[in-house]
Amino acid sequence: MINFCFGIHNHQPVGNFDAVIANAYKRCYLPFIRLLADFPAVKVTLHNTGVLWDWFGENYPEYFEYIEKLLALGQLELLGGGYYEPILPAIFDSHKKGQINKLSVYLKEKFSVTPRGMWMAERVWEPQLAGLLADCKMEYTILDDTHFRWAGLTERQLDGYFITEEQHKKLSLFPISKELRYAIPFKPVGEVIDIFKRIAERSPDKLAVYADDGEKFGIWPDTYHLCYEEKWLGKFFEELSKNAGWLRMAFFSEAIDEFEPNGRVYIPTSSYAEMGQWSLPPAGFIQFEELENWLKDNEMYKDFGYLVHGGFWRCFLTKYPEANNMHKKMYRVAVKIDSLKNRTTEKKQLAEAEDLLYQGQCNCPYWHGVFGGLYLNHLRYATYNRFIRAEAITDKLGALSKNGNIEVTDFDDDGHEEILVETKRLNAYFSPRRGGSLFELDLKSKGINLLDTMARRKEGYHHKLSVAKNTGYSSGKSIHDRVEVKEEGLEKYLVYDWHNRVSFIEHITTNDITLEQLAFNKYREMGDFIMEPFEYRVEKSHDRLTVAMSRAHRRLSQSSLLY
Repeated sequence: MINFCFGIHNHQPVGNFDAVIANAYKRCYLPFIRLLADFPAVKVTLHNTGVLWDWFGENYPEYFEYIEKLLALGQLELLGGGYYEPILPAIFDSHKKGQINKLSVYLKEKFSVTPRGMWMAERVWEPQLAGLLADCKMEYTILDDTHFRWAGLTERQLDGYFITEEQHKKLSLFPISKELRYAIPFKPVGEVIDIFKRIAERSPDKLAVYADDGEKFGIWPDTYHLCYEEKWLGKFFEELSKNAGWLRMAFFSEAIDEFEPNGRVYIPTSSYAEMGQWSLPPAGFIQFEELENWLKDNEMYKDFGYLVHGGFWRCFLTKYPEANNMHKKMYRVAVKIDSLKNRTTEKKQLAEAEDLLYQGQCNCPYWHGVFGGLYLNHLRYATYNRFIRAEAITDKLGALSKNGNIEVTDFDDDGHEEILVETKRLNAYFSPRRGGSLFELDLKSKGINLLDTMARRKEGYHHKLSVAKNTGYSSGKSIHDRVEVKEEGLEKYLVYDWHNRVSFIEHITTNDITLEQLAFNKYREMGDFIMEPFEYRVEKSHDRLTVAMSRAHRRLSQSSLLY
């Protein structure tokens, strides 16, 4: 016999289009929960982020009726987590606790449920989190088996759960089976059941754990057809029900109550395996892929693949300066909010500012993997919008002086000073180190950063575009393995910028430059203003904030002209 813990995580980014979320609801979230109600033997541990709970309440409150019914029938366990799905290591500890407690309070008030465990956004783990999660009354979380393999555990040892601790504060950890994660729902149902049989044979009476994105059941490419029109999900639920004699379903909390942990473990900083590759720079991304393929071609991957891992989530803040700027904007606004907590009686307005800050901590626009992420401008807009609106509230509560402020500080934590000009109407952030450029210009009344731009950068997967075809769905192929394009020849349009796409940068070019040359970076840069440091002077008077920057021109030699 084997015990099966089945976890589903549903999330939509802050700022995503209503039509996109509505489509996800109709093709994924609702049909999944409806189908689950038809199979009383099937148990699911469900995590919806606060973004979705709020959206369901505003648009489809009948969804809550299904949740309440399944809770009453004992088919559903609800998970906690960060309300707006932040990457927990990337935010202040007080905000970690605030986000987690916000979702716990919501579930208690809405469903009379006190969550015992929580979902980790993108399964991004750092060891110090264990104590903080325990402080938030969380008994367990769910990570990938990859995390545990990097700690030196074997595949056989992972059929169960473990205990970790930080400063003597304990937390249970469940390893998600990568084999199940890649098989469900892409392999035929019979093959998935065979995986359970193999686990039962090697580890009788232990645990098999699956937990992954609920969007795999209807929103990922071609999965609506697979799961509901071809009835993959119904067949899977039916097989789980038929095999209940040896394939017993259990909530994660039940597993903790009924089974002993496999032992104590300390997990290194990590996420799921794909995240490690995505966070690498392009050259490392390609080398990572080549090494994995070499191991597979030589039939060594099963034994040694777990030793291959890339970067970790914070590497995205190095890989993408735009993500780092958003992240450091979050820090700046957070400090302003915290500075007011003992200075103002306007608690309601301050709570509104803090909630806007929490919304801006939603992880989606800070990184890029198999989905658009950082490259989706409407998600970046939503993030800056929340930060700027929160900052505008702090301005009114006294965080900004009447005549504005000008500050010289290392805003982006790179060891070089930036100049931050802040008034009631706008923010203007300058980088003397990078050509005296203006890299952020916020209109506070509109909640918009006019310089929320992205440089065109090489990505590790770009080399695949020349061989990619617009092919249809192939069962058994997960989204991580698919390379498709909307039209052929896209590789011809790959252009890479050699500097950030910011303002106040001086180009000196030849007189015969064309618009096409400028667009495709096929022109000669005659000066050295763009990447070199400027001298600067700042002044503040009763009615004026002044930033003056200068640099002597040095004409580049013919051999150093840029193309």
